[in-house]
Amino acid sequence: MNLKSSHATISPMDKDNKLYEVAYLISPAYSEEEAQNFQQSLKSHVQSLGGVIDNDGEVIKRRLFYPIGKMTEAHLASFRFLLSPEKISELKMKLNAKEVLRFLFVLTKRQPARTYRQRIARPMDGQEKIAGLEKIAAPVERKIKQTETAAPRVEEKAAHIEEIDKKLEEILGK
Repeated sequence: MNLKSSHATISPMDKDNKLYEVAYLISPAYSEEEAQNFQQSLKSHVQSLGGVIDNDGEVIKRRLFYPIGKMTEAHLASFRFLLSPEKISELKMKLNAKEVLRFLFVLTKRQPARTYRQRIARPMDGQEKIAGLEKIAAPVERKIKQTETAAPRVEEKAAHIEEIDKKLEEILGK
C-alpha cells in the first residue's frame, strides 16, 4: 500500500497525543467511491476529536486470505494520525459501523529520515583516475597459462595393477 509522505508538525500542545495508525477493511458491497467517502468521514471525525492527520492513505480493493462473513474481497484503507489516548474509544465506536469488517489500531513511532551514503565505485582494471576525471587506459593483455591435461597413462595403471596382484599372491601364499 502506498502512503503519501506528508508528515504533520507536532505543536507543544500535542505532547500528550500519540501517533496511531489505523487499518480497516470495508465491505465490498460498497463502491470504491463510497469507501473513500467513509475514509474522509473517519478523518474528519479524528480532526473533530482534536487529532491531526499525519499520513493520508489510499483505499485499495484487495482479495482476502480467508473469507470474513462469506466475503472474499474488501476495500483496505489506512492512515496515520495524532490523537489523545483517551479519545481512541470514541473513534473505535465509529469503526464499529456495519460497513467495517475488521479494524486494527497500532501505536507507532515516527521513523527518523534515512540518510543514504553515496557509493563510489572503485576503478576497474585498465582504468586510471587523473585529476578527478576517469581515463580509460589501453586494455592490459593478460597471458593465460595453458596447462596441459595429460591423459592418465594406461601403461602406468597396468604396472600398478600388476604390482598389487603380486603383493596379494604373496600375502595369500600362492
